Amino acid sequence: MRIAAALNRDLAAGLMFAAWGVAGLWFGRDLPIGIALRMGPGYVPWLLSWALVLLGSVIAIKGAVSGGEPLTPWNLRPLILLPLSLLAFAALIEPAGLPIAALAVVVAGAVAGPEFRLGEVVILGLSLAVCSVGLFVYGLGLPMTVWPF
Repeated sequence: MRIAAALNRDLAAGLMFAAWGVAGLWFGRDLPIGIALRMGPGYVPWLLSWALVLLGSVIAIKGAVSGGEPLTPWNLRPLILLPLSLLAFAALIEPAGLPIAALAVVVAGAVAGPEFRLGEVVILGLSLAVCSVGLFVYGLGLPMTVWPF
């Protein structure tokens, strides 16, 4: 059994999962856990946090023992444009309506990816806009703005 010397994707992912699990345990430390029959508000977060720690540890050990693909530099475009697409949706949903907001989130999210094909993005955006209006406005009867006029 050999130990990989360099930080690789599996080792980094495992450490990240374990760190999120430890953070969940830390932030939920004051919540009463209870027992399986009488679960407190901290029971499920405690259980999920420990599952993350366990899963992360297994993945990190696998990455440390067997190695794996090396880490690559981050691409900043998706890290910036994807949250901005969600903010655009939130900013447009009330004044512009659901179809325009749905189209905006699809276009902004697609620009973040490595391959952008305008035709496919427009078809996807229009399909999502029609389906979301059909589901949320007509199907569920939610009082949402459909058009700005």
